[in-house]
Amino acid sequence: MPNLKDIRNRIKTVTNTKKITQAMRMVAAAKVKRAETGVKSSRPYTEALVHLFYRLITNIDTKQVDANQSSLMSMIKPREIRSVGLIICSSDRGLCGAYNSTIIRQAFNLERKIKAKGLVPKFYLVGNKIIQAFSRYSDASILGKSSGFTAAPAYENAEQISNTMVQAFLADEIDTIDVLSTHFISLISSKVKVTPVNPIRSLSDLMPAGLENAKLPNEKSETETKSETGPNSELLVSPDVFTVLNHLVPMYTTNSIYNLLLEGAASELAARMTAMSNATNNAGEMIQTLSIQYNKARQSAITQEILEIVSGADALK
Repeated sequence: MPNLKDIRNRIKTVTNTKKITQAMRMVAAAKVKRAETGVKSSRPYTEALVHLFYRLITNIDTKQVDANQSSLMSMIKPREIRSVGLIICSSDRGLCGAYNSTIIRQAFNLERKIKAKGLVPKFYLVGNKIIQAFSRYSDASILGKSSGFTAAPAYENAEQISNTMVQAFLADEIDTIDVLSTHFISLISSKVKVTPVNPIRSLSDLMPAGLENAKLPNEKSETETKSETGPNSELLVSPDVFTVLNHLVPMYTTNSIYNLLLEGAASELAARMTAMSNATNNAGEMIQTLSIQYNKARQSAITQEILEIVSGADALK
């Protein structure tokens, strides 16, 4: 059995650890509330932008796009997929449970699946953890790297990522832009998901995170929706559709990435809060166990001393 000093030192160490994890839990709890508010605030704007974008592209046929001279118009056209562009979003710091390990595992699984289909994966890495993982275990082509903002992303960060991916898309280096990230569901739940950004395939692909199964405000029947968004519906655009789309395409791409970064930030902070809460509870249980062990050892030592005194007194008789 360990001596009393060793047990006391261990209790002191675990108590200090508990104070640290408790402080980190409180910090994460304060930050996750702001992150959750940011995610929920961005969803209405993203939803409106998605529906506007979808209405515009459903009123354009392929011949019109081919006749247009803008290179950005190639982003709304389907093309043969040879190279897949993937943005992988992790966190910059650890201590958030299985958050990063789940993303890293999914990223490598996705890389293997893409290669198995005869396609070439090219990655843009966001967050120190995924950057470190790919530098050690993958030889895939890297389009870019960003870090230092995953817990509190700004629009400028999304714009930087978007510009790199759009330039690669227009240069025919990649044929798709997809994002592997976590989607915030609640403080105790998040989901790792691949979200397509370009090329545009369907309205379900355009839906922002968390809205796939939600009923939209003023949602109308399928017949009404088709009549409004179909190619024969009346849509007034000034000065013309292509001028509007030239501004809307980069805005849509950047906003989609920004929304996913916000989702990832909220998921990361929620995972860190949960992990630190569990660590604090485990430290409390360990302190309780060590205290019992300490009391038993102390009682045993006292009993041994009493026995020695009684034995010495008997020997003097």
